Amino acid sequence: MAVPVFCNVCFCEPRKPTPRFSLTSCGHVICEICLQKGKKDECLICRTPCRTLFLSKQTNPDIQSLFMGIDTLCKKYSKEITQISEFQEKHRKHLLAYHRQKTVKLEESLKKITQQMHQLQ
Repeated sequence: MAVPVFCNVCFCEPRKPTPRFSLTSCGHVICEICLQKGKKDECLICRTPCRTLFLSKQTNPDIQSLFMGIDTLCKKYSKEITQISEFQEKHRKHLLAYHRQKTVKLEESLKKITQQMHQLQ
């Protein structure tokens, strides 16, 4: 379930015809009507200097994800996380195989040198 979007000033929700909603850089959602009532570059909620971004279907996916339900986000990123995990595991195994092979060679060398030392004594 997506997070409900509403204006943090007048608490209106999207409807037809919908006023556009903006996200402020300080993290508040404000409808177009309330945004016009406030001062330019100042948040109506916390009164701090801020920038605004109109929310739409063209909004950056990272911003859109702020309004997705956690279950949807989990499904969306699950595949990517699995691919990353498998990639990292493959490389760990490759590194481990390298070190095992190197250890075997070193043990063989040690055994050979030890035998040579015993023969010299």
